[in-house]
Amino acid sequence: MIELTQQLCEELDLTYWQLNLIDAENQPQVHTISRDEKELLRKILLAKGVKLNEGILEIRESGIVVINLDNNQLIFDDVNLIDQKPIVHLAKISDMLTNPEQKKHTWYKLKHLDL
Repeated sequence: MIELTQQLCEELDLTYWQLNLIDAENQPQVHTISRDEKELLRKILLAKGVKLNEGILEIRESGIVVINLDNNQLIFDDVNLIDQKPIVHLAKISDMLTNPEQKKHTWYKLKHLDL
């Protein structure tokens, strides 16, 4: 069996569709959240007067979202973790969608926070 490489395909004038495994390993893994989670995040930040954009948003593994602001860092992972200035721990967005109690704790923390 012949393994097709990009160079071989170019020499044979073939379209190269095979993903090179070396390139796949070098590319960072992209984590995402659902549309409903993005909408809830947008509403939460909008209520605090923060406009959501790509520069402040970081999505990590397992749906953990980090918002980097000038004076604070909001980490949506576990609302029960202890906050250390300037890091504020809030409930994971997916948990807020399924558990109103998580959303309540998050809103309570944000209520007393000046962004």
